[in-house]
Formats: sequence, C-alpha cells, structure tokens
Amino acid sequence: MSAKIILLSGRAPRALRDQFVTALDGDDHAALRVLAVDLRSCSDVLPRAACVSLGLPRGSTYASAAMSIIAS
Repeated sequence: MSAKIILLSGRAPRALRDQFVTALDGDDHAALRVLAVDLRSCSDVLPRAACVSLGLPRGSTYASAAMSIIAS
C-alpha cells in the first residue's frame, strides 16, 4: 500500500479487507504480504472461506490472518 493506513479501534477499512480477500482468492502472494502489514492489528472477523483457505479456525480475525501470512 502506498498510503499509510491508520486503524481506529482495531478496524480496517472495508476496501482494504476486500483487497486482502481478493488477493487470497487469487493466490496473489505478493499482494497478500503487502496488505498483511496494514492488517496486523485489525480485529474484524475474517470470512469463513478465508479462514478455511488459510487453515485458521472459524471466527479468526484479519490480524490473525495477517500474522500467518507474515510468518510464512
């Protein structure tokens, strides 16, 4: 992301979350790594299909997903 994202109360903008899920669906690993940096503290719940795709438990947050992407 070229613009710095500031999370308010742990929530990321919907557009950013949508970009993350789209990148995940498209196996765009480069985009996932870039987006994950901005989602590290996002408390929004990840969609169920995205949890399954990443091997995360249902109800995981975008922050959990981001950290798993960063760690891989």
